[in-house]
Amino acid sequence: MANAHPCRLSTMTDTAKHHPSACRCCYIFLSLLIIVNMCRISTHALSIPLTQSLKTASGLPISRYGLGGAARSTQPASLPALYLERLLNSNDDDDDDDDGNRYKNGAPFLFYYNPHRYPDFMSGVKQLCSPEESSTVDRSDLFIAGGGTDRSAHQLDQRLSDCLEYSGGTYLDCFVLEYVCPEELAVDAAAPWNPDPMMRLQPHPDLAAAIEHVRRWVDEGKVRYVGISTHSHVVGAVLARESDVDALMIRYNLSHKDAAEEVTFPAARENGKPVIAFTTTRWNSLQGDGTYDAPSTADCLSFVLGNRSCPPVEAVLHSARDEDELNEAMEGIRMGLNEDADAKWRTYGEVIEESNTDYFDEYPEERYLKASAA
Repeated sequence: MANAHPCRLSTMTDTAKHHPSACRCCYIFLSLLIIVNMCRISTHALSIPLTQSLKTASGLPISRYGLGGAARSTQPASLPALYLERLLNSNDDDDDDDDGNRYKNGAPFLFYYNPHRYPDFMSGVKQLCSPEESSTVDRSDLFIAGGGTDRSAHQLDQRLSDCLEYSGGTYLDCFVLEYVCPEELAVDAAAPWNPDPMMRLQPHPDLAAAIEHVRRWVDEGKVRYVGISTHSHVVGAVLARESDVDALMIRYNLSHKDAAEEVTFPAARENGKPVIAFTTTRWNSLQGDGTYDAPSTADCLSFVLGNRSCPPVEAVLHSARDEDELNEAMEGIRMGLNEDADAKWRTYGEVIEESNTDYFDEYPEERYLKASAA
């Protein structure tokens, strides 16, 4: 009504004076209009900047919010389709089809570890990727990532075969060598002296061979990106320098942030490596149990997309346990928290990090590292 013609406003005012029932009708109409617009705004909550590096085979930037499989819960088969629907419905109606892009807020990004760990969720992923079963989306407009903890060539081949079974059978967008540990690094005896010990580290020959094996899949068209995941920020910083590694999957959340911000993220920025953040809710423990003031799921996810982490963080992974949690996350996620909320929840996370009573932090000593003096 802010842009309504003044003659129309005066007419409505005059009508209200002489016809109270008309006034009530106008009031009801305006109230409904406000509610409709509020609903429209909530569907646009995912309107945040698109990724710069990670893209689908068709060239679409992926969604900043990635949906992952969760072994700790039973996710329904309907979840991947709902995720796709939410991405499509979050488009601004005024912009639809102007340039033929259906994904104004990024293309769907789905991730899973061993696909046999959550059959219901994976059946939903498989349906999206199968042209015989899904007429809603083209496979080339999806970004599907999977991987394995194996390092031998034979085991890696089997894991890729498992991943391809659920991602359309032709290619996987990103294969992730999962859970790389500090023990898989080695000192480069030929490296020149450097005051930063991390600069003298390199992948152990077994890890280097695994990275090379996955890189060959890229050359063969079976995989598009080579990724690594780790809970160690020393590992993240070292592998950020590897030219055959395209992306890093790094643990980052309110209670596990110092080493990421001091060690991994600077290395990733320097080497132009996009980061996918995972365990962003600390296995859904950061939100609390409702008996004390705690961040929401959307707060946890939004923190990860703050200005201390983006870049290099391109996307945040979240393993929504059900449709309600998925809707809550996608409605509330935003590009960082405001200054007060960021400070509040950082302090909250530090209390949890100091105690580490659940031993979530596998390398607690790393939180005191600095990029130039590890």
